[in-house]
Amino acid sequence: MAEQSEEPMTTLEETDQVYACAADCEIWDQPVEDPIARAFVFAATAFLRGLGEAEDSELWRSSATLLRRCRRLVCTLPLPFDHPLLKFEAIAYQIDAEISRLKGIADPGHVQRMRAVVPSLLGLAADGGDPLGDCTREFLTLEDPRDGFVVLTDRKFTGAVTEAMALNGVEVAIGTHADLLGHDIYASVVIVGPPTWIHQGLLNAPRTENLALVHYGFFREDPEVTPLLFGPVSSTHVTRHITKSAPFRCGAPESPGAGWQQGEPDTAGLLVAEECSLSEEIRASFPRRSPAGGRRGGADQVEARAAVLADGSHVFLPTDFDARVFSLRAGELPDVQVEQVPASSVGRGDYLALRNRSHHQDLVDRADTILGPDAASLRTTQAEWKEQLWERTEQHPRGIRGVADELRSRGAVTANVGYWISDWCIRPRSKADFAVVLRYVAAGADLDSVWERLRRIDSAHRSAGQRYADDVQRSLSPDRVGLLVEVGWCAVRPTGADSETLVARIDYVLSDTLQVPLNALCRLRTTEDFQ
Repeated sequence: MAEQSEEPMTTLEETDQVYACAADCEIWDQPVEDPIARAFVFAATAFLRGLGEAEDSELWRSSATLLRRCRRLVCTLPLPFDHPLLKFEAIAYQIDAEISRLKGIADPGHVQRMRAVVPSLLGLAADGGDPLGDCTREFLTLEDPRDGFVVLTDRKFTGAVTEAMALNGVEVAIGTHADLLGHDIYASVVIVGPPTWIHQGLLNAPRTENLALVHYGFFREDPEVTPLLFGPVSSTHVTRHITKSAPFRCGAPESPGAGWQQGEPDTAGLLVAEECSLSEEIRASFPRRSPAGGRRGGADQVEARAAVLADGSHVFLPTDFDARVFSLRAGELPDVQVEQVPASSVGRGDYLALRNRSHHQDLVDRADTILGPDAASLRTTQAEWKEQLWERTEQHPRGIRGVADELRSRGAVTANVGYWISDWCIRPRSKADFAVVLRYVAAGADLDSVWERLRRIDSAHRSAGQRYADDVQRSLSPDRVGLLVEVGWCAVRPTGADSETLVARIDYVLSDTLQVPLNALCRLRTTEDFQ
């Protein structure tokens, strides 16, 4: 339980308290050694590294996704390896069945490295150990655990970790880094996962007397603490030594010859922390944009970038300027404004309003309600020209790029064919460009009539989006807004039948442009959604 003052503190008093706590805080880098976890992580990494560019092949994609997920969970969750949420045993048998299918038709080197993963993954499930959890509990019980806090990288697992801790006699608050960025002070805090994944605010302004960085010792990195603020005032330069603790060993044999090798050389391949991170898993979940800009997997694939949110989840944002997302603009609190803005315009520090449901399908359903009995007929008109354009990209030897070049040669100022053929698009921005498209596909339709019908759909989408934005704004009470600014995210529940909406800050945006299906866009996601 965090310490609470009897009377509310002023902002200046809260800042002074943070400075005082930061100056006195001791940070302990606590590596963990576990031979069973090490064997699996190294085997999985050898397989994934060995795939290289072959990973994009459909032969390997599902297996690589499963093993990357398992590797991340092993490295970030203080849970027993046999916990039902992890599904390690079932995945091992699934990988083994995949090996049988690939034998004789795939690269034997890849198959062999994949085969080496299975016994180590089964060993995890059979062992049922919890090395990260054991180390976390040992550190917390040096003080009263009820005055402590455990930081995870993904809020989806906070409930499971809380239950596992309680079953081992430790009652402690569990959350993400965003939950620890408030003004509460804790006796002890444990951050689980490699130090390079840690939000810098947790290190340069820790709200705890003792902070432990619990992670496996096979990552090639050293934690660093940057100054709290930059400037001439010496009190702002909170740079302190991080104490390197002796390895916390779980299940390590007494003699090096029995298994785990102390002082194993770097040539054995220490891990780069990024290899096991959420961002790397997101990148690998969908193929990169085709460098040739040509044919893609289907009309439901659009270009997007991934944004990682303060609560540990992420969202795919379409790159096209016409695609919109709900964003919260904060002015003088408690006044806020929820707006529909171009998804390509948001970045780090912006707040998004997201649900688990497909943003696109939600707008379609709301807009169809506004369109009433004409909705089906209007949607048919929308689908016809897009299908005709998609067929031309399928027939063209240079795919989308070739069709775009031909449209420009016929007078189109903009030829964003990749976006136009997706269901996300209703019509091109320019009526003149649309006229070129209709002539190109030989639709034989009346331009003015079709344009007007598509205008009605577009207007209904905008109205539906604005109504929902207004509903979200009404649900943002002053205390919700305060929580949002303080910790980076909050949940609100609009009126009516709408599901819970998460309003969350973007912490960073991945640089890669990915190809993702429409149903993945502008919705709250975790990597568990890929399974």
